[in-house]
Formats: sequence, structure tokens, C-alpha cells
Amino acid sequence: MRRPHFEGLWRNSDFLKLWAGQTVSVFGSLITGFALPLVAILTLQASPFQVALLGVAELAPGMLFGLFAGAWVDRLRRKPLMILADLGRAALL
Repeated sequence: MRRPHFEGLWRNSDFLKLWAGQTVSVFGSLITGFALPLVAILTLQASPFQVALLGVAELAPGMLFGLFAGAWVDRLRRKPLMILADLGRAALL
């Protein structure tokens, strides 16, 4: 069996920029998901209930608005939308 060629994709500068940006964004989200409850517990002495509320506050907007927002953003250009969404998430944090 022949292996598919993916080398061409790694030579595409637009793909490399997208891949690098999304990789940084995902790692930032993972670190935030770990650090935010930890900071709430260690510095604010948050109770387990308060930490649970923090998790709910993180997930609730996506559950409430995700379907409607998804239909709306499908009509927009993807590149500026991805950049704006990541900048907005960084600003809200």
C-alpha cells in the first residue's frame, strides 16, 4: 500500500499560519481550563460549588447560543471571524 502524500500541505504558508495559530489557541484554552479553577481555589478560597459554577459559566453560553450563532457565522468570512473570536476570548479572560 502506498502512503498518501501530505508533504505539500506542510509547504503551504497559509496552512502553516492557520495550524500554528490554532495550536496556540488550543493550548491557551487548555491552560486556562486548568489554571482558572486552580486560581479560584488557591487565591479566592472558592468552595466546590463556586468552582462548579465557574465551569457552568464556561459551558452555558455555548449551549444556549451555539446553534443560533453557528447558523449566523456560516454566512461570514472564516478567517477574520476566527481571528476576532480568538481575540475576543483573550480579551474576556
